[in-house]
Amino acid sequence: MQEAESPSINEIRIRVEALEKEIQLLRGIFDAIQDPLFILGLKQEFLKANSQGIELLGYSWEELQKMDFLDVLALDDLSGVREVFAESNEDRDIRVKVRVVSRGGEKIPVELSGVARQGAWLVILKDLREGIRVEEERAKIRKEFAEKLKERDQYARELQAMKDLYKERLKEIEKMRGEAVLLSHTDDLTGMYNHRFFIQQLTLEVDRQKRYPTALSLLMIDIDYFKDYNDTNGHLAGDQVLKAIAMLIQRAVRQTDIVARYGGEEFAAILINAGREGAREIAERVRRTVARMRFPNESSQPNGDLTVSVGVATFASPSTVTDLIREADNALYRAKRAGRNRVEG
Repeated sequence: MQEAESPSINEIRIRVEALEKEIQLLRGIFDAIQDPLFILGLKQEFLKANSQGIELLGYSWEELQKMDFLDVLALDDLSGVREVFAESNEDRDIRVKVRVVSRGGEKIPVELSGVARQGAWLVILKDLREGIRVEEERAKIRKEFAEKLKERDQYARELQAMKDLYKERLKEIEKMRGEAVLLSHTDDLTGMYNHRFFIQQLTLEVDRQKRYPTALSLLMIDIDYFKDYNDTNGHLAGDQVLKAIAMLIQRAVRQTDIVARYGGEEFAAILINAGREGAREIAERVRRTVARMRFPNESSQPNGDLTVSVGVATFASPSTVTDLIREADNALYRAKRAGRNRVEG
């Protein structure tokens, strides 16, 4: 049998060059893959890694050669990945989300895709950090948007509440004939309307009687023996009593009534749409409300109690503001002379 001819030096050189080109091509393809790529042995030891894989893990190739893939997994994911590798057969793909731990200790979320081929594992890791950052940013934007919507809704509710409040205030302003400058018309101590505003409002109501006759009454209210209380307990205690009685009077009258501090310890109340009997009922309620209240050191008062006397006057045409005030004052003096803590008029 004739022996086969040995290849020539030239043929060997050509084969070697072709093989080197193939190896170079495969190496270029391996490194050209953008995601971290590893070739692992069946025991998950590192056989090959592209530059992206080395960069992701932060280990040098020499260090990786002394390790296996399970060494770079987060402890929480270790058992799960070990089971996945153990259960996967030849030519069966695996896909699982895990965390790998870099040389610097950073836990990096990745999606692991792998397949067993010819006694080795081909593993690609997809870095999920950017996707997570994007999703977190989206979640942040959604949260901020939801908060903006919530703020808008809150603003809308507050705006509606302000509109409703404004409408109510407009009604009050219309009813109170110019209450828009309320602060300039209030008494500093008690917060009630002051004497000036009282006269303005009473004048308006009396003038209205000429055009639209309706029931109108006036109360003059005076604290009994207030000078004695002031002299005994001091002006600060007296101021507290004035403020407390002002509040009690406000509670005892109707919301539509106009109450003012007339001067000193004297108060006045304009009762719109209240005739004599209705006015007396309101006056009695004022007197009774104050009499039931317990004040500090009131037992030292001449009558053993801190009380008020009330004079009632009801408008009768023809009449003037002065006439109405004089009639209420006269009724108040009668209440004082009759023993105080009573209603006259």
